[in-house]
Amino acid sequence: MSTYTFLPGHDVVGRYRITDTLGVGLTAEVYLAEDRTLHRTVVLKVLLPQLAAFEDVRRTFREQIIRSATLSHPHLVRVFDGGQESGSIFVVSEYMSGGSLEDVLAAGRRLDVGDTAKLGSDVAAALTYLHEQGLVHGSLSPSKLLIDDEGGVRVGDVAMAGLRSAHPGHTSINDVRYLSPEQAQGAPGDAQSDVYALALILFEAATGEAPFDAASVEAMLRARINTPLPIRPELGTLDMILAQAAVPDPLLRLSAEQFANRLSASMTDSAPLVITPVNRMKPLLAHYQPSEPRTSIGFRAPSAAQIAGTPPVDPDAPRFPRPQPARRSSVAAPAAEARARARASEPYPIVPPPRRRRAAFVLAAFVLAAAVAAGAVWKLGLLSQSQTVPSLVGLTTSQATSQLSGDGLTVQVTRHERSATIVANEIISQSPAAGSSVKSGSVVTVTVSDGTSSVALPSVLGETCVAATAALKTRQIVAQCPATATVNSARAVGLVAEVIYHGTVNPARVPAGSTVVLALSKGPATSTTTSTAAPTTTAPTTTSTTATSATTTAVVAAGTGPRAVPNVIGMGQAQTIAAFKKAVLYFRTQGPGSTTRTWTTVVSTLPAPGTMVPYKSTIIVNVK
Repeated sequence: MSTYTFLPGHDVVGRYRITDTLGVGLTAEVYLAEDRTLHRTVVLKVLLPQLAAFEDVRRTFREQIIRSATLSHPHLVRVFDGGQESGSIFVVSEYMSGGSLEDVLAAGRRLDVGDTAKLGSDVAAALTYLHEQGLVHGSLSPSKLLIDDEGGVRVGDVAMAGLRSAHPGHTSINDVRYLSPEQAQGAPGDAQSDVYALALILFEAATGEAPFDAASVEAMLRARINTPLPIRPELGTLDMILAQAAVPDPLLRLSAEQFANRLSASMTDSAPLVITPVNRMKPLLAHYQPSEPRTSIGFRAPSAAQIAGTPPVDPDAPRFPRPQPARRSSVAAPAAEARARARASEPYPIVPPPRRRRAAFVLAAFVLAAAVAAGAVWKLGLLSQSQTVPSLVGLTTSQATSQLSGDGLTVQVTRHERSATIVANEIISQSPAAGSSVKSGSVVTVTVSDGTSSVALPSVLGETCVAATAALKTRQIVAQCPATATVNSARAVGLVAEVIYHGTVNPARVPAGSTVVLALSKGPATSTTTSTAAPTTTAPTTTSTTATSATTTAVVAAGTGPRAVPNVIGMGQAQTIAAFKKAVLYFRTQGPGSTTRTWTTVVSTLPAPGTMVPYKSTIIVNVK
């Protein structure tokens, strides 16, 4: 049984009165509270004591509260405040009364393709905004997608992102259900990990099942490494988009912005997403049908149906006309004539149609009903035969239409994209895939090429990552410099040594809008001594340490001209020392562990990487 830090009725920092406890998660205790200053309901989350025991977690939490409070996006939960009481650090955020997407999925509800696309577009737009601000969620799941009063979706727990990753405790299957392959292999979550998690969430929202499931944590993590997203017919036109967002290799995965754009392009309805919460009760009066409003006082005028409809028939009136009696010249004739006139004046006498005409009407109605039923059955595909979808890739839309017409299938173009191999107006991809079995009358959606427009790569070898990225951006090429993409090269450490596009090194041309990887140099392949202890006869090294920083000199090399600050961001101690030796520069560390040399990663440098500085300058390196 969990022990809560605060009890209902407690006033946190004299302002937030605890009204209820909502639960205890892996990172925080969650409370419902009343803001006594602004008179509104808020959510107050307190960092768990086992995580608050670590100074780095407390510091990161404080920093993320401050940064989250500055964010403003329609699909992000707003952060109002934060603080500390009796050693407990808390964050105050917006209260979402509609629960979470997890509640909706747990109730057995599934979203159709249109609502799934809207949900993904809204969340991907929020992730794009987060990534532009330099923030990563890292633990996106349906429980973090909250529903507001209007049925819209918002991303929550941004201020608490990544707090548990540095000091993980017990891990359950639910903790790893939406982790990316790189996270499954021990790497920290990044922007591409958020995209992968969202793709898995949308898959589950549309199909009702998780794409990768297993009985243990280890088996679930192994199931997604190097494994593409399964193909499911419920995904419809989203099949290809989700597959591109869940590519196992993060370098080939869509970015959050690309994901949002493709989901938006696939939506046929521009109305905003509205998710009805599972815990929202219907008002009592809504169970009753309101009476028809009266248009007069005391007298209700007859309706048009009452005036023009079938009149009431007297049950005692004869169903067929009686034969008219013959006139008599007797004294009783006036009475008989009066009775005859009365019978003739009976309202709306019913005359049966001739039997032959009635039979014809019945037969015609039967034939018409049979035709309507046959059309409905054919429309629903109940009498249609199964057809095998042929491959349409490389055909024009007219050729594809002609090929499918004999099978009772139709072609529908859903989007256009540029292709490196398919010429303009030819089909790039299709859904369902070739070889699939479908019913006659089905629609095959296709993506058509806008051409193989390509651009020449400018020369960026030997440039810094920042300079090379800027140069490639002018050619409509997106560049990435992942810390894992390093190669041995004669170029200075941290400078671009190779440009890689889909496995091709230093291509002359690439399609416009492509994403390339810039592999940075990590020095020549020969081993380099990274010890800063005793000097050698060939590479004298000196080290000086003060009470607050460590200063390391570089190996003396030929030439005393200016040189670029190496890009050591994300590197460890050994790599950083080697890079500065190669550049013949000094560096001074600042940050946690700098005095005892227990730091593990470079966060930033001053000046920034790529800046030209004089020979043997001292660079400030911020570490953690």
